[in-house]
Amino acid sequence: MSALQAHHARLNKVDADHPTDGVPINGDKPLDVAVRRESKLTFGGLIYIGVTVFLAIGAVNSQNNLLFWLFGVAIATIIVSGLFSGNALMKTRMRARVLHEVHAGQSQRLHYTVQNQSRFFPLFAALISEESERVTRSGKLVPASVVHVAPGGMVSTQGSFTPLRRGRFVPRTIRLSTRFPFGLLQKSLIFEHARPLLVLPHALQLRPGLVDAVPMHGEQVLRKAQRGGTSNEFWGLREYRPGDPRRRISWKHSARRGELVVIEHAESYAMRIWVVIVEPEAINTSEAQLHAERAIAIAAGLFEQAGRKSTPIGLWYPQRSIRLDPLAGRAQSGRAIRSLALLDLEESAQPLIPVPVRTRDRVVLIQRGSRIPNEIPAMRVLNTDHPDTWLSASQSLPESLRGVE
Repeated sequence: MSALQAHHARLNKVDADHPTDGVPINGDKPLDVAVRRESKLTFGGLIYIGVTVFLAIGAVNSQNNLLFWLFGVAIATIIVSGLFSGNALMKTRMRARVLHEVHAGQSQRLHYTVQNQSRFFPLFAALISEESERVTRSGKLVPASVVHVAPGGMVSTQGSFTPLRRGRFVPRTIRLSTRFPFGLLQKSLIFEHARPLLVLPHALQLRPGLVDAVPMHGEQVLRKAQRGGTSNEFWGLREYRPGDPRRRISWKHSARRGELVVIEHAESYAMRIWVVIVEPEAINTSEAQLHAERAIAIAAGLFEQAGRKSTPIGLWYPQRSIRLDPLAGRAQSGRAIRSLALLDLEESAQPLIPVPVRTRDRVVLIQRGSRIPNEIPAMRVLNTDHPDTWLSASQSLPESLRGVE
């Protein structure tokens, strides 16, 4: 399998993981049962146990009734701490909602539903956190909290995850823990629930007009004229055909020729735009990867702009075997942005090859430096070294893309 085929296979897998937007896939499934339980003493619990041991030693040595009474209370507190929280957790069920696409640097809400199936014991003061190491290392995680779930009750709560870099993540392990009532023991339930999350490149505030379409004449205009353009630009005359609108009849020319003729109009048609990314040669260095990530974020922003304007735009990333021929519309923008999100810069880069442009295509080159490679007929260069040339406000560059200035 070639690198391009492997990339499209990964892209199709992500599309399958996100069949709909805003609708939980598993919304009607029963709540999940914990795969395992864990218990451990907290730091406060260790100190409490130490004090209890000293009480026991003092009571035995002194035969003091008050110390025996305090020792009994301390033991009872430990027993109640374990039984009260343990019984509620044994009947606790939970479900996590599916995750949706989010841009790096934006907050992703983590929705949970918790049900207490116990008939007598309520659940108090529980925290819900993600345990997947790759997720916790790749962003900022805010756990969800549950204050109270009555016996037989169900509550919904939410935390948040702010990814700091793009990529595909699969949060899988969820921990629900409580230290109620005295904070001596922490009892936890571990749930396994895989929820794929695609983190798109950073949403940059690019300068407007970086992918403005330029009206051109020639091949593109002729194609539009054959479809029946309706602009004010004159293209030519032809004989009248049944069904032609009466307003298109040129009565003056028809009188001269003795037959009905109609006016054809040509409409300016936007040229195709290619977004080309060229990586630095030594991509294994942290600085080179930083500029590659900047280029990826810029390209994603250009596709966002083009999608809003229905501009035909394509992506050419030869060093990563990505080619998307120019098309217009938001679907094209979505495909390109997802392709960029899935890129793995750790893989070996392919050689630079010429972009397959037509005569009137426009090329926007994104690279570090201003020197244009011979293989790229660029009409505009966006230099990753100078954010002020492509950002509407240079201070809006995300912190993870700033590096060391």
